[in-house]
Amino acid sequence: MKSRYKPNKREEKEIYEKAHSTVLNETHTLWHLSQVFLVANTFLAGFIGTNFNEINTNSNNVGFFLISIIGFIVSVLWLLSYSRISNYYKFRIAQAKQREPEGWMLYKEDAYFFSEGIKIQIDDRSYGLGIGKLSNLWILNLLPVVFIIFYCIVGYMSFPRA
Repeated sequence: MKSRYKPNKREEKEIYEKAHSTVLNETHTLWHLSQVFLVANTFLAGFIGTNFNEINTNSNNVGFFLISIIGFIVSVLWLLSYSRISNYYKFRIAQAKQREPEGWMLYKEDAYFFSEGIKIQIDDRSYGLGIGKLSNLWILNLLPVVFIIFYCIVGYMSFPRA
């Protein structure tokens, strides 16, 4: 639904600054969420790793099995939360891009191509990500999946058998 009101140049700049501010807020939320879940998973995986020999030697591995279930649940929550917040982030980027003043290129043109892995020339110097189209968002999406696989393996190895 579009508004019929057309803001003046000063109002357009204020709207853009607010849109840019929400992008920064979503960025911080995204990275802080990832850090919290990464610390929780690192703690659980570290506990499993330091006691890994006991899984093979101890017939009573219920503790490891329960920790793997907890880790699995934490990782799935991480994946779901990350997916939701990264969608908000992409939405806020689109809003800021839509409201960006003509010629600024902070979200449009050069910035967009750069984020897509395309090298950009500025003042006879080439800038690129160096990783092609592999984005930080994709890498962060992969991290919980790696932990999920890890916890499934540990859960399988420590499953109480009769």
